[in-house]
Amino acid sequence: MKTHMQREINVLRNQLLELGGDVNSSLNMTYKALLDMDKALANKVIKADQKINDAEIIIEENALKILALYQPVASDLREVISFLKINNDLERVGDLCSNICRYIKKSLKAGAIDVPDKLQEMFPKVLNMMNLTIDCAYKDDIETVIQVCELDNSIDALNKSLLSELKEKIQESPEMTDQLLYYFSISRTLERIADYFTNICEDIYYKVTGSIVRHSPENMILEDED
Repeated sequence: MKTHMQREINVLRNQLLELGGDVNSSLNMTYKALLDMDKALANKVIKADQKINDAEIIIEENALKILALYQPVASDLREVISFLKINNDLERVGDLCSNICRYIKKSLKAGAIDVPDKLQEMFPKVLNMMNLTIDCAYKDDIETVIQVCELDNSIDALNKSLLSELKEKIQESPEMTDQLLYYFSISRTLERIADYFTNICEDIYYKVTGSIVRHSPENMILEDED
């Protein structure tokens, strides 16, 4: 029975990694759509979200089946629970990519203006968080998990700075309020995406160590520390 359960968990892990790849693709396309103000690419991301939604449902159903049939304990139970939570967070990132692409389309309709420098600085950092998070999921690497959580602080700081900058520009150029507000929304959405990657890494940390560090990533320690 243990062998059957491990086989099912391995299938579940592979499905989750495939979902992570799809979300990674959507996030990269979203960045390109923003830089190029590409309506067609934005529509492609929005359409691709349905595949992500469908995969999320399948993974959840399979995880619940494992819990019901095999009643895993200890590390196996932690792994399945973490997969359930990561699955939900990845689906939310897919939704947020679609939201950004909708803002891009609205910005184009209003008369697109240059993408703020700080937003162009923030997006690659979030993409890096995504790549590191996927790497964590493959390797259960606690050191990288901690790195991702620390990167979230820089995203928060950039978001805060950009929002202040956009408020000033709205006061200076009220005729561009609509377009600037779309960048305001994109920045806040991107910051939320970074938060989800942090959540995922916290769940990986839980899977590996059994410690819950939600809302307190500063409590994470490397496995060889006292």
